[in-house]
Amino acid sequence: MVGVISGCQFDPYAGDLTTEQPRREDVIGDYRFEKQTISQANIDTLGQKATITLRPDGTYQANNIPNVFDGADGQSHKYISAIGTWKIETIGSTGNGWGHPKPHWGIVLTAIDESLTSIGFMGDHKPYKLIVTFDDPDLGKVMTFSKS
Repeated sequence: MVGVISGCQFDPYAGDLTTEQPRREDVIGDYRFEKQTISQANIDTLGQKATITLRPDGTYQANNIPNVFDGADGQSHKYISAIGTWKIETIGSTGNGWGHPKPHWGIVLTAIDESLTSIGFMGDHKPYKLIVTFDDPDLGKVMTFSKS
């Protein structure tokens, strides 16, 4: 008798994703680059100081986010900076595959590189973190920002 064991990958950050809608006042503020697992690229000093600021009036400012997304402009545009609007929305769902999936809450940004239009929240309560997931979530390719 031959046995076959198979399984599927699991998003290594799934347990950290925010599944209850956060209050707007709890997410307003400055978020600083924490880490990235998307690329082997070394992040220089400017990139290590990257920020995303969510303002109470619904606008945001992103400064010097390292472009580790390997897009067509990756080599010519080393950093991504933008100004636009933001809003809280469900950006996907998370679950263990054994029940009903839960919503994953995050922010949707306008006027920014496509890789940064949907950014998730991490944590069950403030201070929340931000997580950018690149490619298949099961691969664990992320960029995270901590609230400062």
